[in-house]
Amino acid sequence: LLSSARIETPINPQDSLLQVTSVWSQNDLATYKEAKFVKSAIIDKASLVGKISSSPVAIDAVQLSTHQKYLRAVVKPGKEESEQIIQIWERDFLKTSYNLKDIDAHGKIYCDQEFGGLEISEDLSKLVYVAERKPNKSLPFLHQGEVPEKATQGNQYDYKQDWGEQLVDKVDPVVAVLDLTTDQPAKIQIFDNVPSDVSPGKVRFWKNGIVGVAYKNTPRKLGKVYCSNRDTVLFYLDLSEEGNYTEIRKGADVGDEIGITRLTANGENGRLAWFERRLFKNDQVKIYPGPHEGEVYIMVLDDLGGEPYTIDTSASSVPTWGGIFVPSLSARCWLDDDRFFISCPMQQTRVPVLVNCKDRKIQVLHEGNENVRILDLHDDIVLGVKSDPITPPHLVIARASEGFTFRPVFEPNSVEKFVWSPITLKHEDSGQEEGTNFEFKAYHIGSNGTDRPLIVWPHGGPHSILTEEFSRTALYFCMAGFNILFVNYRGSLGFSDEFTRVLMGRVGDMDVKDCVLATQKCLELFPNLSKDKVFLMGGSHGGFLVTHLAGQYPDMFKGVVARNPVINIASMSEVTDIPDWTFNEAGAQYAFSNPQPALYQEMWAKSPIAHCQNIKAPILLMIGKNDLRVPPSQGYQFYHTLKAGGKEVYMHEYADNHPLGKPEHDANVMISAAVFFNQQIGKK
Repeated sequence: LLSSARIETPINPQDSLLQVTSVWSQNDLATYKEAKFVKSAIIDKASLVGKISSSPVAIDAVQLSTHQKYLRAVVKPGKEESEQIIQIWERDFLKTSYNLKDIDAHGKIYCDQEFGGLEISEDLSKLVYVAERKPNKSLPFLHQGEVPEKATQGNQYDYKQDWGEQLVDKVDPVVAVLDLTTDQPAKIQIFDNVPSDVSPGKVRFWKNGIVGVAYKNTPRKLGKVYCSNRDTVLFYLDLSEEGNYTEIRKGADVGDEIGITRLTANGENGRLAWFERRLFKNDQVKIYPGPHEGEVYIMVLDDLGGEPYTIDTSASSVPTWGGIFVPSLSARCWLDDDRFFISCPMQQTRVPVLVNCKDRKIQVLHEGNENVRILDLHDDIVLGVKSDPITPPHLVIARASEGFTFRPVFEPNSVEKFVWSPITLKHEDSGQEEGTNFEFKAYHIGSNGTDRPLIVWPHGGPHSILTEEFSRTALYFCMAGFNILFVNYRGSLGFSDEFTRVLMGRVGDMDVKDCVLATQKCLELFPNLSKDKVFLMGGSHGGFLVTHLAGQYPDMFKGVVARNPVINIASMSEVTDIPDWTFNEAGAQYAFSNPQPALYQEMWAKSPIAHCQNIKAPILLMIGKNDLRVPPSQGYQFYHTLKAGGKEVYMHEYADNHPLGKPEHDANVMISAAVFFNQQIGKK
């Protein structure tokens, strides 16, 4: 799949050709590793038509990278697991390398999507990033040697809380700046003035200093991955020796708590923009801290010391527009001093959006640009990637001065043997709670062949979205003989804030009924599907739903595959890294405390465990032993309960975390699921 692309700066601006470098990734099933490779495309500058596409060239593992003018900084693993190397490339040669283990100024650099940041200053003299703080040496009480001045004794077993699922090595982040003007000895400045009750991340240079976000870490750290509902401040550090710390934006500014996700700036002296959402801690109606993902607003700051202002993100001329959810930003996204691009889902279709800071409005560029994600901007040229469920990702390009209709760089090839269709759904008004009966969506992909088995696949979250984009996994199951129905039930992202929030307190009922209606409608619309061969597959909250469906509608489905499913919200509340999720989805406020007995009962009643005695379909559980989000105890409890009830249940265990994303595990999960489904088809 295409992960990034960049329009290279020509040596001669008058050249008639453009060079685009793109980075792709694919699981290598022979080595069980992710293979990354780079391709180059030569494009005619006048017509924007691709002329030459190079063969792929394998590249080494890169953990993080950034460009500035003719320099590129790369963070790579060293020879040993504990080592990291920073390489500085100047045009076509390696200028210098820094072995961070030798320098010994801090721990590992954060390369994740939540805290990680890497940027070269515009004068090319500094590199800023976030790393784990170097701990003081800890010695046992019975140590018989000299105790160094900064060493401590007897505290080597102290509990140090990390940031949860997929961030287990992230405990105490610090902001670091590497001096690029010297390498012998290397100089790294650690900024120690960030208060201890916040954890900094997402740093970049701005206004003669450093700007970034910092997440509150008291009274405890709540898991950060997939969660934008974390109390956040926007901070500034000056570049003095003291590194003075100032908070630019915090919850108190709006009388509440705020969650901030991504930052972008038009260079070091231009506007700063970020995505923000209110968490409604002091609201008596809305649930705190709210859905783990939700609608965000665009905030802009023209200058340090100025007042932030909000961009109007409404678009009344686009009926299906519901606001900004989980937006993506390219490294270069500013079209000019006033405008920048984002991409985000509009219902279940991803679209590019142009943000105008001067007019404080947005323009949704949806017509003809369905499922386009912006990758890069250079001068007047905008580069993106586009796909659909049967067309793999391919580069698309547009010229801003000629409108924003993207065209393929090279003509894509679709998988012609399969078709796909979006489905719009709504329940009959009778029996629906007032103000909750929103229209929702799904889409079907597969073959027009007869007697096709169907896999019903709701997403996890539950506040997530399955967009109409290409999926290797979906193509695999279609090639294996199955059709798929992806369901974006009420509570999904991309529709509206009300649509997202309506599910909280109604899980196990509203989302279940939506999946049933989607299944029934799909079978009605596509008579080539077999009503006797309907299967369920889902992970996390999707696993919650498929196990619920198996218990509440036992005669409707023939087999179930559940990956790291939520089985018992009550028992999960005390062991997950996001206990707030268990409170909120059960309809309760979170107050950093354990549930009361009545709430435990409510959580249990909304869980699949309450219906397990009704299950008839065979179930295959796939459990990650290192999962901190939905701990493996959830799967174990379900497995043993079903076994005790005489049900047909199987379970796989993987030394993996929540996504079961290691290449060897991902392959085993998908192949095992197809084998399991086929075994059920073979039964009389």
